Amino acid sequence: MKLSQLLSLFCFWCSAEAADLPPANDLSAYVGKYPFDTVEGYTLFENPRVIEVLDGVAGSGTADWIDGLGVGTVIAQQEDGLIATVCEAHNCANNNAALAISLGGRLIALCLYSKEGDLGTVPGQVHWIGLSLDRYIDPPDEGGGCPRDADEFLEAYARAIR
Repeated sequence: MKLSQLLSLFCFWCSAEAADLPPANDLSAYVGKYPFDTVEGYTLFENPRVIEVLDGVAGSGTADWIDGLGVGTVIAQQEDGLIATVCEAHNCANNNAALAISLGGRLIALCLYSKEGDLGTVPGQVHWIGLSLDRYIDPPDEGGGCPRDADEFLEAYARAIR
């Protein structure tokens, strides 16, 4: 199955099963930006809609922790989803996260990794969160925890939901 087909399936599943949430801003303005670039006054992880989603599924302070990491790759759009990957400056392998969120602001999936167990995660385990998904898995053999770009994200997410 192609990666775009895989994401389409996830986005369809998200829209079909996601809880009703307040109206969201269109997040498409973040496409092609870095997660820490300001769009309409907010970085991606400072956007009130994104904060609501992240803190709602992973606990209060999650959006702040991710926003504090400080280094990220360009936000990619695949079908109706945005994929953002971030890590801690000068400590990427030990603290990182990746997010797939619909343009309308619904969670597709979130990956959190902290070697030391920040945010109450299991130290050294990759935490995947999504609709009907709350799972810890071993980090990849090459280390680093969460995926580092959109293509890696889709492959890693597909492995996490198996």
